Amino acid sequence: MAPNTDTILIIFVAIVGVLALLQALVLLGIFLSLRKAAKSAMVATDDFKATVMPTIHSTRDLIERVSPQIVTISKGLAELTELLRKESRGVSVSASEIVERVNRQTKRLDGMLTNGLDAVERAGEVVETAVAAPIRQVNGIVAAVKAMVETYLSDTPRRRPTYPNADAEPGNPEI
Repeated sequence: MAPNTDTILIIFVAIVGVLALLQALVLLGIFLSLRKAAKSAMVATDDFKATVMPTIHSTRDLIERVSPQIVTISKGLAELTELLRKESRGVSVSASEIVERVNRQTKRLDGMLTNGLDAVERAGEVVETAVAAPIRQVNGIVAAVKAMVETYLSDTPRRRPTYPNADAEPGNPEI
């Protein structure tokens, strides 16, 4: 059994040697693929640096050049805003004063027009009373004269209406 054990041991060592060699080959393949991936990543990083870094530098330069101007503009806008706020308060006060004056003048004008129209109405009533009453009286006199003239100028005398009971009054008949 000893030779048999030696044979098994030799076969086992050979299998372990082959497996170790296979493992070394797999590790070599992983190493080569990682090296290739690292080179590819380096190339991509270099391309990224070549395209992005100039943009970053130019942006930084632009920000450094524009920063004082932005600060100046910000201060100017703040001053302008404050000035506009003060002016708007002044305009608001002026507008309220103008509206108040317009309201006073409107009330005054309304009072003047009301008084004037009331005076015209009273004058119209006085004229109507002074003129219309005599005209009505003259019209009444003219109508009376006209009726008398027509009565005297007519040919036939007017007859008194006859009722069945001549002795009875028209509104009170007797039986």
